[in-house]
Amino acid sequence: MIQKSKSGPRGHKRPFGPSGSDSTGSDASAARRRLSTALLGWYRTHRRDLPWRRVDDPYAIWVSEVMLQQTRVQTVKPYFERWLRAFPTVAALAAADEATVLAHWQGLGYYSRARSLHRGAQQVVRDGGVLPRDAHRLRELPGIGPYTAGAIASIAFGLDEPIVDGNVVRVLTRLFALSGDPAKQPLKRRLWELARELIPRGNAADFNQGLMELGATRCTPRSPLCDQCPVARHCQAFARGTPTEFPQLAKRPEVTAVETVAAVVRRGDKVLLGQLPPDAPRWAGLWVFPFDTVASSETAPKVALRVLTRDCGLQPQRSTETAQLEHTITRFRITLRVFDCQTSGRLGPSAAYRQLRWVAIDELSARAMPAPHRKLASLRFGDAS
Repeated sequence: MIQKSKSGPRGHKRPFGPSGSDSTGSDASAARRRLSTALLGWYRTHRRDLPWRRVDDPYAIWVSEVMLQQTRVQTVKPYFERWLRAFPTVAALAAADEATVLAHWQGLGYYSRARSLHRGAQQVVRDGGVLPRDAHRLRELPGIGPYTAGAIASIAFGLDEPIVDGNVVRVLTRLFALSGDPAKQPLKRRLWELARELIPRGNAADFNQGLMELGATRCTPRSPLCDQCPVARHCQAFARGTPTEFPQLAKRPEVTAVETVAAVVRRGDKVLLGQLPPDAPRWAGLWVFPFDTVASSETAPKVALRVLTRDCGLQPQRSTETAQLEHTITRFRITLRVFDCQTSGRLGPSAAYRQLRWVAIDELSARAMPAPHRKLASLRFGDAS
């Protein structure tokens, strides 16, 4: 429930301002201590039971933080548990080959995260097998930026390091009614300063997770549950009745429609897959049905022909469109038009793929494939994929 009031909701003290003071520095410090205490108490009582909150292994916490980047909690849960069964230690992950790592990651998307985690594990093992306890040294590992370093340092090692992710941005901009784009300076820097200033000494792990929990479950983007918020009495946006006006994010770019074609070529109990090269702009190293984008001057059947002849070295005999799949990647809405193709000839060298292989249908599940191609495999071959 959102209650509008210029002076603040009845019975609530005037919240402190974005500079952290409403009259004196000591008043501001006391207000921040009250805020931190209220948030800590709420988190310790109401926190969700999540698998990564039941472990104290820095490696497992690192894995969870990487998986949670741009991915919903409910999606991550089973992946996290399966990952730790497959790679229970940083040494086990470092020793695995990339294909195995990507196969265990498929379905989470943003595969660069898995590659960075894999390379990071190898670097940790080379440096002695122990994850650094220092936030600055953690940032030297592949794929670890300020947020992930702060999360590992505070949650795994109990260091008083701040974190700022999307949930924390939303909470802090509302608490302090901070105007401006949080992705740009000087507001971006101010948010990190506030996140650090608010940490109650020795309690960064619970406080940081409390900020994220509050943003995920109460201080939500469109319908914040202000009547259930443990720090509403400290919140300037709540006092003004304008919580949904914060944060002031930049306008998202419009979604662009893209049409692609995939060729399904089957020979006996095998189907043709191509592995994308390491420098592919998307899905590097993953296995796909041969595919390409339809340019404005082309037709889908013509692209299917090109995929077979130029990219695979095969001679097409007949192709029939059998399905259309939709998927979205960042700002692109992609239509995947599927052609079942009959061909002759032997596979030729391909500039489009690292390698081309006839893969047994009952072995498709062992190949790391991007989500739309995994969906296509399931559509065409059912449980066998």
